[in-house]
Amino acid sequence: MELYELSITFEKEISPLREREIESVMAMSNGYIGTRNSLEEYYPGCDPASFIANLYVKAPGDEFNFLPKIPDWTRIKIFVENEPLNLAGREIIKNSRYIDFTTGTIERNWQSKDEQGRITTVKIIKYISLATKNELGKLLVITPENYTGNIRVITGIDCDSADFGHLLNMNRESDRFAFVQMKTKYSERELKMFHKSSLNGKHKYNIENSYSGSFEEFEWHSELGREYKIKSLCTVNRSPETNFDESMARHATRWKQRWDDSAILIKGNVYDQKLVNFATYHLINAGEFSGNDCSIPARSLSGEAYKGHVFWDTEMYLLPFYILTNPEVARALLMYRYNTLDGARQNAINEGFKGASYAWESTDTGLEEAPEAAILPDGQVIPILSGMHENHISSDIAYTVWKYWEITGDDDFLMDYGAEILFETARYCECLLKKGNDGLYHINSVIGPDEYHELVDDNAYTNYLVRNNFDVAVKAKQKMNIEDEETKRWNHYKNNIYSGLNPKTGLYEQFKGFYNLEYVNLKDYEPRTVPMDIILGREKTQKTQVIKQADVLMFMFLFGERFSREELAVNYDFYELRCSHGSSLSPSIHSITAARAGKTREAYEYFLKNARIDIGNEFGNASGGVHIAAMGGTWMAIVMGFAGLYYDENGFRFDPHLPDEWDSIEFSLKWKGKRKDIYIDRKGIIAS
Repeated sequence: MELYELSITFEKEISPLREREIESVMAMSNGYIGTRNSLEEYYPGCDPASFIANLYVKAPGDEFNFLPKIPDWTRIKIFVENEPLNLAGREIIKNSRYIDFTTGTIERNWQSKDEQGRITTVKIIKYISLATKNELGKLLVITPENYTGNIRVITGIDCDSADFGHLLNMNRESDRFAFVQMKTKYSERELKMFHKSSLNGKHKYNIENSYSGSFEEFEWHSELGREYKIKSLCTVNRSPETNFDESMARHATRWKQRWDDSAILIKGNVYDQKLVNFATYHLINAGEFSGNDCSIPARSLSGEAYKGHVFWDTEMYLLPFYILTNPEVARALLMYRYNTLDGARQNAINEGFKGASYAWESTDTGLEEAPEAAILPDGQVIPILSGMHENHISSDIAYTVWKYWEITGDDDFLMDYGAEILFETARYCECLLKKGNDGLYHINSVIGPDEYHELVDDNAYTNYLVRNNFDVAVKAKQKMNIEDEETKRWNHYKNNIYSGLNPKTGLYEQFKGFYNLEYVNLKDYEPRTVPMDIILGREKTQKTQVIKQADVLMFMFLFGERFSREELAVNYDFYELRCSHGSSLSPSIHSITAARAGKTREAYEYFLKNARIDIGNEFGNASGGVHIAAMGGTWMAIVMGFAGLYYDENGFRFDPHLPDEWDSIEFSLKWKGKRKDIYIDRKGIIAS
């Protein structure tokens, strides 16, 4: 597949008010290390941060585990004749920062003129290796355009941005490279960072070590018009065993492989191509070395929002991408859930139940890490009930375990690991059921994906996913030739759980009593810049039919092959009017369901709304990190919405609905270990 629209530029002029937002959207990662794309010379508006997956910390007074900031490996200071070279108080001739999709790198180019009229051009290229999880690289190119003179560069590892409340600087020194050694204060886990650079041409070299960091210093007399390149290779928890050129070449090779497997090519719309490329860039980066002992946090490793906690976002919004493009990553992410199964079992015990209750907010142990309260913008303190009552996450994980097996045919995973997850989550689901006078089983006092309504009975999404949990657990037992009393019970339960479906109207009631709530015309509140629960107030919102995000539509998407276009359209028309999209998880599901219901224009509008969540800072909080689930939603909106992909263990099919703005779409899928190339235009579908 050809590379198309090779870069996306985010900044042509420095904007202090947008700087932290830009740092997020241009962040780098490989699933093990993540770094915000801060300006290397640092300004007051910058918020540099790097994170290590699974390096969770917790002090005695902390409420929950979180990922701390580690030292900043991107820092560079440039001096011309001892005058700092930066963007403050200088004439900026040009300035740009962009993502290069051909190599998976971040590039910055700027040129400035100082008070003496000296013009200097600076190029900086950075990457976090997709080939070797410990390697990070940066290339600095300096060109004195109209002068000769002394240039000095300090480059290395800055500890001032690290979280010294939870990390200790061991302040080790080396005369071979810049070196920082730290350990966590309360768990004694070590972190080592090495930084080794080279410069072409004759120069002086020195290493400076202090509590604030470890830096390499280069100084030389520059020649007019000559390019000077400082190549720096930084390694984490492993000493440098290669050089910058070799590392970057390996990264570029792996990146091209991943891009070729994952990219979507849209013909006919350059802007939309950039949107999907942006999402694909972050999805590839987030997944490569994630899994097993860690997973992908809700903001990936690009910011401090949600403190590095893992939500249902991973299974519902990210795993479809990885299962269908890079199943090895998908397997590793599901192994994280297997490896935290003991924590999920303990959560169930804490709730007074059996089986496994996966945490609404998970970290390294799998124990529940959701906060118990939050402070609203108006200062009101409200309880957070998700950790105890938003228990559909266990069935969400069971759903994804089975989908992974259906698509990959990975029997070893299912037999050795996945089945245990299915059985333990089914045992937990048994504890949620209450038999009613109608002879059906009900689930009471839960929170569905629509978090505006708490402690509701018979949430349609939760009930549907629990039914599926029993179903796939039974199928797994049958594959293992297990027939016991538990199997019989689960078979009975799955066929007798209350659904909320009105067979006459075809509508699913989101939860019991939803129809009795007050209808609010959301159009009366447009345009608005804050969520509806802030406008109406939390208590008032709970008494209305205003919902935060897709709930009924969510399970109709997940089990799309079971619903006709007409059934989907009835529910879409009803709930779309009531959804305020107070979550970044909502627009993509509305895009997919609208497309499947034949409402292509609405689907396209929701596609744009979703794809712009970070680039356009639609929710006003991109500075806290990218919404990685929205990136997965962008991919799903195209592949499962506009291309109309449906799949189960028997195979896949397409029911495409291309928007008027596109001529064709092209992408690849992995199915049972084999690559399938898909091309769709208005004439038909070609699969090879």
